[in-house]
Amino acid sequence: MASIPRRYGLPVFALCSVVMVGAAGLIARQVASVAPDGPTWSLAATGDAIITRRVSLYDDPPFLDLVKVIREADAAFTNLEMSFFNLADFKGYPQVEQGGNWFFAPPGPLEDLKWMGFDLFNQANNHTTDWGVEGMLETSRLLDSLGLTHAGTGMTLGEATHAGYLDAKKGRFALIGLATTFTPMSMAGDPRPEVKGRPGLSGLRVQRTYQLEAARLADLSRVLAALRRPVPDSATESVQFLGATFVGGPESKVIEKTNPRDEERILRAVRSAAKQADYVVVTSHTHEPGNSGTEPPQFLIDFARKCIDAGADTYIGHGPHQLRGIEIYKGKPILYSLGNFFFQNETIEPMPSDMYENFARDSETLAGDLYDLRFSRGRSGHWHMSPESTIGVSPGPYSMSPVWYETVATVAQFRGHGLVELKLYPVEMGHKSPRGQKGTPRLANAQKGKEIIDRLTRLSVPFGTQIVFENGIGVWRPSKAGATAQQ
Repeated sequence: MASIPRRYGLPVFALCSVVMVGAAGLIARQVASVAPDGPTWSLAATGDAIITRRVSLYDDPPFLDLVKVIREADAAFTNLEMSFFNLADFKGYPQVEQGGNWFFAPPGPLEDLKWMGFDLFNQANNHTTDWGVEGMLETSRLLDSLGLTHAGTGMTLGEATHAGYLDAKKGRFALIGLATTFTPMSMAGDPRPEVKGRPGLSGLRVQRTYQLEAARLADLSRVLAALRRPVPDSATESVQFLGATFVGGPESKVIEKTNPRDEERILRAVRSAAKQADYVVVTSHTHEPGNSGTEPPQFLIDFARKCIDAGADTYIGHGPHQLRGIEIYKGKPILYSLGNFFFQNETIEPMPSDMYENFARDSETLAGDLYDLRFSRGRSGHWHMSPESTIGVSPGPYSMSPVWYETVATVAQFRGHGLVELKLYPVEMGHKSPRGQKGTPRLANAQKGKEIIDRLTRLSVPFGTQIVFENGIGVWRPSKAGATAQQ
């Protein structure tokens, strides 16, 4: 192993006034509610770790320089989107419900994440129970044996919601993990006197209602009538179709609300952790509204801010496999999605028979041919999917666009509970590399690095976050204008 030391219609003047007031409000919200004071500390954060191969053997500078960035932080976080176990000894089974593939790897890659410097891990995501509760628990046991802090899963819902704690030189860190995107069987449950609790993850359920304009709702009613399904008696009644609720309204849109009991359960844990630890990190796995979307859903924006208000110092999002914007809310960073960090999703093997059936392939087909099919187009331009496919996500974009293989590793520098600097190290994962090398993160070169930071800067504009490109990385610092706006 390579060795590195550790650690609208208005007069012009009125329009200008509105713009200036709006900008001042955005900037003011970015500065701390109290002036930064207290000890300095740092947190490195990355997105999804889909890692299936050993990496501690690499000694090239772009990789080792990235490792150095992670190790030098006082704590380092990643989303562990895998189960880890030795298949020959594993007592569980691949489940019918899965997050798009059956993600697992032997223990070695997890050991290498520790070697890289990661010590905070989220386990709550849509792949938590690809291999059942048994896979989840095997992964938790391995994390415990390696002395690594993890959160987001447990034997009961209470345990899954509870913070994991890391005692570090600069203080005690609390990590609270959750998912808004997960398979139904993954949700943990609490015990009752007469019934045991259910192991699983901490979920924040999102209730969705589809609002349709009157003409569109009438179209849906005609479809129901043609299918001989119940049709509502009036335009004011809701319509149930394919498990979804449709209502009439002035415009067509999706209305999303978080489950109030889930929300309060998680916020209660944040408030408690803020009393029990020096620094609190909250993280969620959120694919909504979909992997192709670069804007976070409004429910996530609202919830992340509530977590900061409850005592969190940082909110880290991941899930859609690509970057989303950054908000500095009351002097605390909200990272709406850090995308992928490791994306070695083409070397997961062996896989259950279901995966081969999804591509209408027989038992003689092996992994190499299967991945060729999954990540390539046929002559017709269509993906090689069986009509009966149960994968549930489009595999196409992952091989076609480099954005899935570009991200940042963030390092937030705090003084007390106030953010004083946020460094954004551009990372690329070898989009064009051979399959055996693809998906491993390295610091990007100058040209690619600027492209990544420019994209993240554009995504962060709606939140009033100003990022500059300095010395090959992106940087955010509190602005003097922000301090003036707050005064």
